[in-house]
Amino acid sequence: MGPMKNLRQLYLEAQGTQCPNLGIDLPFDLVMEILSRVPAKSIKRFCCVSRLWGYILSLPCFTELFLTKYPCRPPLLLFTFENKESIFFFSAPQPRNPGDDSSLVPARYNVHRKHYPKDYSVRVGSPLGGFICRQDKGKVDTIVVSNPVTGESIFLPEVKSKNINIQMIPFLGYDPINKQFKVLCVKFEDVPNTSDDHQILTLGNNKKHLWRTTLCKPHYPKSNGICIDGILYYSAGFDWGTRVSTIVCFDVRSEKFSFINIDLCMFMTCACTLINYKGKLGALQFTLSNPRCLVSWVLEDAGKCKWSKCVYTIPPLWNNIVGRSDLDIVGVTSGGEVVLATMHLLHPFCIYYYNPKGNTFIRVLIQGLEGFVRARVYTSLDYAENLKHMTEYDKGVNTNIYS
Repeated sequence: MGPMKNLRQLYLEAQGTQCPNLGIDLPFDLVMEILSRVPAKSIKRFCCVSRLWGYILSLPCFTELFLTKYPCRPPLLLFTFENKESIFFFSAPQPRNPGDDSSLVPARYNVHRKHYPKDYSVRVGSPLGGFICRQDKGKVDTIVVSNPVTGESIFLPEVKSKNINIQMIPFLGYDPINKQFKVLCVKFEDVPNTSDDHQILTLGNNKKHLWRTTLCKPHYPKSNGICIDGILYYSAGFDWGTRVSTIVCFDVRSEKFSFINIDLCMFMTCACTLINYKGKLGALQFTLSNPRCLVSWVLEDAGKCKWSKCVYTIPPLWNNIVGRSDLDIVGVTSGGEVVLATMHLLHPFCIYYYNPKGNTFIRVLIQGLEGFVRARVYTSLDYAENLKHMTEYDKGVNTNIYS
């Protein structure tokens, strides 16, 4: 039974009527289809129209429908950063045809509290399905899964380690078959790295969050993760150096690891960014040579470790921008433009769109974040808003005291 049919049936059962009527002279299914395509902030306002609207728009069936219609809404940029004891989330529509004079004013979501005081840092992972998995550094690191839209967070149980020298990095993955989010916690330690027992946790597993052990040969994660069709990918190496020697593939459903070896001649380093290129795993990296080049790899055959490669020479006028040490490759738009952003909020704060085919750069000014200058910022593409409450995964969620 699809989400729309579920919505209609639940409505009829609750109202005891044969014809859903939301006070609009339009078919019920059409109204739901329209509402599933509007931004999350608009849905919050529509919930205040009447008790009936609030009831319908809060049903799990509608939140599921809203998430599945994410490709029908304008893609969003997401800016995540910490300021003192708080985590801030801002979003803005991705510009479709940006020009040099383009500017964006992002809107703020709910503000989230850090688990530890301001003296401790935060590591933020890539958003997935509207959720953010972050690691609050402290005396004991805490892994948190948050929904920027609802302002709710789940603080996961402490990950036990054999000794105090073991470090960890969490990754969020999604199993599209069983519709389950899972958190993979990869452990590693100083040389020699002998940590081969990692941890996996399923969100919403009867709302009892328990870590399970999964085995994999020791390695050092080098990048954020990206989940494509139920496979979580991240670059890694077998030493502390900057070189990437393998791509780790974690099947979220079976919870099995596999590896894609990286040839030495590829010269892939921890500065590379993994991307979803038309459903295939890709990677982008700037060269250190002069003139600067952007190297693009796309995985054509995982079994044979076969990659296609393209090299684009950066226009000389933009070499000083590309050469900045704090510039990060965010990802690639559906139109093939590479998006770049600084890793800290500057004044002015800009993002850059590079068109490899036309060999052009466009700068877009981000306004409204001047009060957070020098904060570490994580910029993400194609953020999918999710209306689901974290209570679906844990009864004891933490909600914000801020709005």
